[in-house]
Amino acid sequence: MEPNCVTKPSSRFARSLQHVAVLALIACPALALAQELPPGHPPVSQPADAQGSEAKPADTKPADAKQAEAKLPSSLLPPTSTTHDSITIAGENLSYTAEAGTIPLPGADGKPAAEIFYVAYTRDPLNTKRPITFVFNGGPGAAAAYLHLGGIGPRAVATTDKGELIGPPPRLVDNPSTWLDMTDLVFVDPVGTGYSRASETKDEEKFWGVVQDTDALTDFVRLYLVKQARMLSPVFLMGESYGGFRAASLARALQKSGANSPSGIVMISPVLEFSLLNGEDYDPLSWALGLPSLAAVNLESKGVTGREALGTALKEAEHYALSDYLVELASGAEAGGKAASGTVARLTGLPEEVVERHQARIPPSLFIKEFDRTDAQVLSRYDGSVSGPDPNPASSWPNGPDPVLDATVPLWTAAFVQYAGSELGYKTDAAYRLLNRDARNKWDFGTSPTHQGYAGIIDEVQEARAANPSLQVLIASGYTDLITPYLATTFLVGQLPALPRATPIRIETYAGGHMLYLRPESREGLKQDVKGMYERALKAASWPEG
Repeated sequence: MEPNCVTKPSSRFARSLQHVAVLALIACPALALAQELPPGHPPVSQPADAQGSEAKPADTKPADAKQAEAKLPSSLLPPTSTTHDSITIAGENLSYTAEAGTIPLPGADGKPAAEIFYVAYTRDPLNTKRPITFVFNGGPGAAAAYLHLGGIGPRAVATTDKGELIGPPPRLVDNPSTWLDMTDLVFVDPVGTGYSRASETKDEEKFWGVVQDTDALTDFVRLYLVKQARMLSPVFLMGESYGGFRAASLARALQKSGANSPSGIVMISPVLEFSLLNGEDYDPLSWALGLPSLAAVNLESKGVTGREALGTALKEAEHYALSDYLVELASGAEAGGKAASGTVARLTGLPEEVVERHQARIPPSLFIKEFDRTDAQVLSRYDGSVSGPDPNPASSWPNGPDPVLDATVPLWTAAFVQYAGSELGYKTDAAYRLLNRDARNKWDFGTSPTHQGYAGIIDEVQEARAANPSLQVLIASGYTDLITPYLATTFLVGQLPALPRATPIRIETYAGGHMLYLRPESREGLKQDVKGMYERALKAASWPEG
């Protein structure tokens, strides 16, 4: 069988980025902080005073007890549960069917290799020509509850206008920005997350890798479409963070396998090329692409809020980052640092002496620690506009829980388990793994002793568009996301050659962080921006009667 193109550990585009750096920069040890990487990237060493700063799992049970729960055999999961409900969207009552269950993946000797848990929502009455969207979160090692109960499902965890979860305890409300009026929805937990389990506990790690994950989910999508008689439905793939990487990888894999040619891909805060996200210390591009996100945090702290206001106010930072800032950094650590420090301090809100001390190279770990040190607050990498008490204010680097990620894991977990049992009728004693940090740390990104490099997906996006010029791609980012900076997406897409007759890639940026959809205004803005994609797909799938 032809090798799957998504298996390339270092894409052609990623390799070409190595030539972008103009001059070597001085190394800054803060860049090596593991917390700066998107969840799932192999951990790297940390500064001495940051040891032990890795975010701790919410579950504090003994290791042997957690291991026993996590590896509960898939055969103990309950059968599929089907329920019916309704929701009012824009004044219209919408009835739907919800199905929570698992699909077995084929294995050797006719035995299932794993059970993939999903929750599917289908508008009533059933229309098999209606668009259907498969939804994935990232990590890798995250279940789909974030997008499910935070973004586009019919029910959502209540948040403030700024996107902060209300609780504990969490509270579920109807989601007026659900996508269910535009598309049927299938939320999928990859093996090792949520309630998805390998049939043999020893085989669970065999699913943890770029290639392995893509292969398994390709099987899942095919089997679901066949089982539900939806082979003629327009298929969309949506994912957040590594889930965006996953959605793009899956789109190309489905094309190559002949199982399906998706109509659209929606990526939220995606990891497109790990080489940019975790660039070399001496590469000025890595520093430049993250600078406008730091500026966005500073602007919000001064009262510049909302999508349009931020977009206008950040023009200076974006232009400076990819012009004078790059040139100044390329001139050398000392000279460049002195030349850039004044502007960088003004844009980011950091004290100029702090910026000068770091030669105007500001890693997120430094920024979130120093931005509000006076009030002993530390910012979140997932949304720099959100802060929390710094448990170690005297330390040089952040080494406590993230105010967004770690503070909300128990809330998300409790909300989903309660929702699954009481509203979806899916009752089980199995542990629900919202974040499987073991999967994240053991993920196979495709490197080897003879072929090393960073995983990338931008080539696959381009190939998928070439194979299907009608393929619609929308990439959404949050201005205050310090995990996957929004300017990196703009830069990457801008490097792609034009594809004649192919639908252009659309880039949209919103107020908010990595999980931009937690802000009600951005959640609704995202829905309105993707609405046209579904309308075009539905029109293309409309055949004459008779």
